Amino acid sequence: MITKDEIVKAGYEVLPKGGWIRISPENMPRDWEDVCSDFGVDSSCLEIILCVAGVKEVHEEETE
Repeated sequence: MITKDEIVKAGYEVLPKGGWIRISPENMPRDWEDVCSDFGVDSSCLEIILCVAGVKEVHEEETE
């Protein structure tokens, strides 16, 4: 389990209430298989719901 301190140390702003992002094959038809593989889920599922704990803005001039 990731901790709040790990989120902050990685440079993310901790979201006070968190959030969810819903991803479906309709949103990413060409990348669906790769996304499912990356998250270790079955690509025959209807959608993936990600729980988000932090956010980080990356601007064009910045590199990770």
